[in-house]
Amino acid sequence: MLSLHDRQTMTHALSLPIDPKLHALLADRIAQLTPELIGMTHFLIVEEGDTKADLVRELGFCPLDIVDDVPSWDWLRDRGGWFELIMTVGDSGFAYHLFVQDGDSPLPTLCRRNAEALPSYMIGPE
Repeated sequence: MLSLHDRQTMTHALSLPIDPKLHALLADRIAQLTPELIGMTHFLIVEEGDTKADLVRELGFCPLDIVDDVPSWDWLRDRGGWFELIMTVGDSGFAYHLFVQDGDSPLPTLCRRNAEALPSYMIGPE
């Protein structure tokens, strides 16, 4: 699991030998951030083998939880090999932005099930 919470950690992550698809997605998202949004965005890279307990340890909760049939995330998309999930917190504009590696473990399975279940207007075009 990679936790990127400021310009330094984001820049460092792009220098690591990570999956090319993830590198492209992450580089695009970082480039889209304005200077004020850098401090209000926390990227989390969830890799094969990371668990729900790892998410809770890192964030204090699991953004993949669904309570009363309502997901806690604002946006979830299947990016082919990676799931991209955004969850805003409060009214300040702060957001958790997760990239979950596809695989057979419970977290990507949950993403896959919910990305497919969301209405198309919530998923949007590729």
